[in-house]
Amino acid sequence: MVKKVKNAVTYREGDTVVVKTKKWSGEVTYAVGLVTNVRLVTQQTKQRTYDIRTEAGSGLIMTTVDEKKSTQTISSALTTALIESGHKNNMFIHRKHGHTRANYSKDTKLKYDGQSSEKGSSLLLGHFEKYNNFVFPCQGPRSF
Repeated sequence: MVKKVKNAVTYREGDTVVVKTKKWSGEVTYAVGLVTNVRLVTQQTKQRTYDIRTEAGSGLIMTTVDEKKSTQTISSALTTALIESGHKNNMFIHRKHGHTRANYSKDTKLKYDGQSSEKGSSLLLGHFEKYNNFVFPCQGPRSF
C-alpha cells in the first residue's frame, strides 16, 4: 500500500500568499495578502497557522494551508503561480512600526499611528499596524 505524503509548505513573515475565503453566503473569493505572523504548532491547532493582512486591508488570523473544510485557507498552488508570475505589491513589514495596513501606491508617504502631519495635527490612524499578530493591549481599565 502506498501512502500519500502531504507536501508541507511553510511560509515566513513577509511572504506574499493567496488566501481563499468563503463567505456565509457560500461565495468563494481569493485575495493576495502578506504573512505578518507565524503561529507554531500547538496541541490545539495541530498545525502551523499564519496571520495575514490582505491587500484590501482585511486581517485574517490563524489561517491554515490547503485545508478544504476551512473558511479561510492559503492556496499553495495559487501562491506558487503568483510568485512565478512575478507579482509585486507595496506591502511590507517594518521592524519598528509593524506592517502596512493595505497595498498603498508607491507615491504615498507612509505614516505610523500618532505621527504628526504637515499641518501640525496628529494622525490618529496611520498606514502601519503595530501589532503583527493582531493582539492589541488593553485600553483603559479592565473592570467597570
